Amino acid sequence: MLPIHQNTIIFLASLILVSLASKQFGQFFIKIKLPLITGFLFAGIVSGPTGLNIISMEAVKSLRYVDQIALGFIAFSAGAELYLYELKDLLKGIKWITVGLVVSTFSLGALSVFMLTDFIPVIKEMPLNGKIAVSLLAGSILVARSPSSAIAIIKELRAKGPFTQTALGVTVIMDGVVIVVFALNSSIADALLTNTSANLGFVLLLAAELSASIAFGLVLGKLLGFIASRKWEIRIKIALVLLLGYGVFFSSDFVRHYTANNYSFEVLLEPLLICMIGGFQVANYSTCREDFQRILHQVSPVVYLIFFTLIGASLQINILLDIWPITLALFVARIVGIFFGSYTGGALAKNPPAHNRISWMAYITQAGIGLGLTTQVAVEFPEWGPTFATMMISVIVINQIVGPSFFKMAINLVSESQPLPAKTEVGVLHNAIIFGSDGRAFALARQLHFHHWQVKMATLLQPDQESAV
Repeated sequence: MLPIHQNTIIFLASLILVSLASKQFGQFFIKIKLPLITGFLFAGIVSGPTGLNIISMEAVKSLRYVDQIALGFIAFSAGAELYLYELKDLLKGIKWITVGLVVSTFSLGALSVFMLTDFIPVIKEMPLNGKIAVSLLAGSILVARSPSSAIAIIKELRAKGPFTQTALGVTVIMDGVVIVVFALNSSIADALLTNTSANLGFVLLLAAELSASIAFGLVLGKLLGFIASRKWEIRIKIALVLLLGYGVFFSSDFVRHYTANNYSFEVLLEPLLICMIGGFQVANYSTCREDFQRILHQVSPVVYLIFFTLIGASLQINILLDIWPITLALFVARIVGIFFGSYTGGALAKNPPAHNRISWMAYITQAGIGLGLTTQVAVEFPEWGPTFATMMISVIVINQIVGPSFFKMAINLVSESQPLPAKTEVGVLHNAIIFGSDGRAFALARQLHFHHWQVKMATLLQPDQESAV
């Protein structure tokens, strides 16, 4: 059951109104060649406590359940992207790059944050254990990539080739890897912050938490598959999927507080990992992958619009002004980590040297998962989480702004772009029929429509589903 507050309806109505305006900001930012979500974040900043105060700080805190609903959805989407059938031919070639990126980016990122903790407000006053915990969480988040941005750029350039395929495969797999890395470090950070000793009992507890999270994720996958396979109205399916995502976060919070209050230890079930495994199972081990993808596709624009707008409203600009040099330092450290990780991984995979020298340009962009993990930290650790979130969101925004341009440059350098003709003959209509109803089919349809093609979708849908498409 969602939390009830006397002003919840007013707060939610304010967020919806601001989100409608935020959509227009997003479209304007696209016109000036900036990412869509940057427009959403900017609208949130303008309307938030440090701006016009349409969304007050009390509203931001009261609407945390909206964050959790969106985070569950984002994790479902990340799991659904990990479709093994499409990735199996790439796994052998991309495993070394993935390992290189995780090790290098996490290590350098965590080390950089630890060295800078004495200059970060609130965090500088924490004990050594606390600073190590913050550094581990930051390093995990800096590992994140943005599959949605990568796919959009590839579609825009009609890119195809070994470099592009490898970059996309690594980016998609990293969405799953980063959640696992975050889950592990989140448990370690929680132990450090609660002064839990690192003995055999702690290791067993950590193993039990991860095992339980995986088990609950598998059960959740069965429930999601059941919902996706039903011949219900699409809006009912969407509501149930979003409610399940929130239920995972609610249950995780309940278990954590119950064990902390009644036992000498605290059980932390990682909700993002549970949701990701649920989405992964539906995509790979059920017969309703396309139905599930259709649900995600239908609701994703609204979820991302509201989520990123609320994140913008929660940013503390006064803190950002104080720590902008730290933000730039972390941005540079992440770029260095990406370069060494991608180059080393590419060399071990025996990729062409020319590709290895520029492959770092393909892995800069960050978006949904990185912001989702950052928000999760802010919710779990309210004492210092907002400061942490402001710092990390600022780094992610910079990466999201500069990343797409670098990826486009890399694709053009390896000559794998196949742009559409600059001019279309007047009066000539281009028609296309797309067979399929998964996420990629819809993405291709939108791209062709953007270039003035007449597109028809050939799918085997039920009558209620056809209206949704």
